[in-house]
Amino acid sequence: MPVEAADTDRCPACGASVCYLVDWTYSGLGKSIFNYTAQFYSCRDCGIVFVNNISDARLAEYYAEECSYFENAHFSVTSPENREKYSAYAGVLRHHAIDSVPMADVGCGRGGFVTWLGQYGWDAACWGVDVDVRSLQQGCAASPNVTFRTGDALHLPFEDRCLGLLTYFHVLEHIRDVHGLLREADRVLEPGGQLLIEVPDAERYGEFPIGSAFWISIREHIFHYTARALTAALRAHGFEVREVVRKTLPTPEFAYPSLMVLGQKTGRLSPAVCTPSAGDVAAYLLESKEVLLRQVRDIQAMAEKQPVTIWGCSAELFSVLPLLDLRDYRICDSSKRKQQAQYQGRAVEDPASVPVEGTLIVAPYLHGAAIQSAASRLGWPAHAIYLLH
Repeated sequence: MPVEAADTDRCPACGASVCYLVDWTYSGLGKSIFNYTAQFYSCRDCGIVFVNNISDARLAEYYAEECSYFENAHFSVTSPENREKYSAYAGVLRHHAIDSVPMADVGCGRGGFVTWLGQYGWDAACWGVDVDVRSLQQGCAASPNVTFRTGDALHLPFEDRCLGLLTYFHVLEHIRDVHGLLREADRVLEPGGQLLIEVPDAERYGEFPIGSAFWISIREHIFHYTARALTAALRAHGFEVREVVRKTLPTPEFAYPSLMVLGQKTGRLSPAVCTPSAGDVAAYLLESKEVLLRQVRDIQAMAEKQPVTIWGCSAELFSVLPLLDLRDYRICDSSKRKQQAQYQGRAVEDPASVPVEGTLIVAPYLHGAAIQSAASRLGWPAHAIYLLH
């Protein structure tokens, strides 16, 4: 059963009391910052679930040293799916007659959204801001009013009250100090300025069963937001919530539940927005943990009978590995960069160099079918392949 946290522990979104929920042990290659046990807490008032024992300073190390967003096709700015997302974001702005004001997309990655705006006639300065220099270096301004800057959400590289719009797409789930982020947004926005936030809609995770523990295994997602939590945080900083938008949006690999909130800087506490609950995030996390433990038991049973090889250094694997007690196993991955790394002193091998013997565990949920096909071409029989799911 959840244990009540100390009275001083307050929800980082709405300020209500929180309770301990569960431990989730993560891991990573080499000296990853994620070689730790995350302590998940939940708020009974707004329903948010979050990791309570990691700091933004530690997360900054991940983005500087470990993050591979810059090479991941998931973040391609030219993919039809991502361009469809950009159009959906712009549609929310158009619906509220927000157009051609000086703006910045915070956490812009390779700059897809500001590039899209520049191509479609946004007639004002567009800034793309990110801490991930390797992603920014791939940004290609298609319009003279699009510019990229290095910066983070807690320290934006702008003067006070100089922008009319800030956008944060898939940023707030990565930031521990949400109130610091919103204070900085308030500093940079002019009076009446707008703020558009998108996060994964944690209340609808269960409607998108990509894999049994997919959503919680994304280690850098330390917040799992509800609509109530996000609107409460905005209201606490003088942002009037103009609209809450729930959509299903695409990525190159899968569709996901999108939660968007549009706020306007008014400097006063606005009335609460009544947003019906769409699901119990805490219950979803606990169910995911149980499924994860069942997967661990399955792999343990296989390993007692024959050698085990694991293919795919994925987020899902880094939730499974620290729970396994395996003496003899191999890890392989097709990424040349990952082949230069180790897991607890164990080399990550090239799949083509691994002996075809025993059981092959295919770890990534999203690429399981492709890896299974590749394994078959290397001689792995179908009965010897086990997909995490």
